[in-house]
Amino acid sequence: MSEMNEFVLPEEVTKSSGTSPRDLVVISQPKMGKSAIFGDFSVKYNGLIFNLEKGGYEYIDARKMDIHSEETTSDTEAFFNYIKIRNILLENKGKYDVLLIDGLSDLDKMSELGGTLAYMDTVIGKNFNRIRTKSGFVKLDPTNPEFKSVLTLADGAGYWHTRKWFLNQIELFREISPFRIYAAHILDKYIKDKQKDEVVGQEILLTGRLKNIFATKVTALGKLIAEDNKRFINFDVLNDSLIAGSRAPFLKGKILLSEKQPDDSIVTYWENIFDKGLLNK
Repeated sequence: MSEMNEFVLPEEVTKSSGTSPRDLVVISQPKMGKSAIFGDFSVKYNGLIFNLEKGGYEYIDARKMDIHSEETTSDTEAFFNYIKIRNILLENKGKYDVLLIDGLSDLDKMSELGGTLAYMDTVIGKNFNRIRTKSGFVKLDPTNPEFKSVLTLADGAGYWHTRKWFLNQIELFREISPFRIYAAHILDKYIKDKQKDEVVGQEILLTGRLKNIFATKVTALGKLIAEDNKRFINFDVLNDSLIAGSRAPFLKGKILLSEKQPDDSIVTYWENIFDKGLLNK
């Protein structure tokens, strides 16, 4: 009962104190200059790019860690590189004010192997991807041709495990840095008729229900749009299928993020998104 006395019912209204988005998702088409914009952030401010894509920053100055050590890195090797780097970052929580994760589609792709390995460690999955030997059951290595994905489970049951693994990574990123920026790709949404396929909208490129579940867990989602040499983040919902918007009232409408200069360099305006006190630490 003594613990209950620590809490007092409030009489006053607590004023809002958030001045920067804790989780910002930048949704973009390919070749929009997102990597250069992210790279510029990591150079100017205390941020680290956790690059899950193959390439993307090869010709860009950036503070980064890549899960693809070279062009020939396999998906399985990249997954285990991801785990190693993620664990190093967890051992150094708070070193970077902002963690930039590029990108969500790659994390979603890795969730198939991550979800499979996690399922194998459950009671119900204790015999999954195991072979009997004279000394007992042995786990199959993911590179073994007989290794099966959790998505082979009946009735789509495996997707629960892949979603759980993905969302667990999001929680771990929150432990690593107080602020996060995610890059996400866009998928055109079609309807089919007898004459032609028609684009009716756009979606975040994530599997199934994951796009909606993830959207509820972040502060703001905006689409990167181009106008001549300028790039803006648009937080307005553009149609009924692309999830966008912000819980933060200071992030609304179309906000200037970068501008390309005559010498092909870019000037970024992250101060339009994040509090200057955070950026100038």
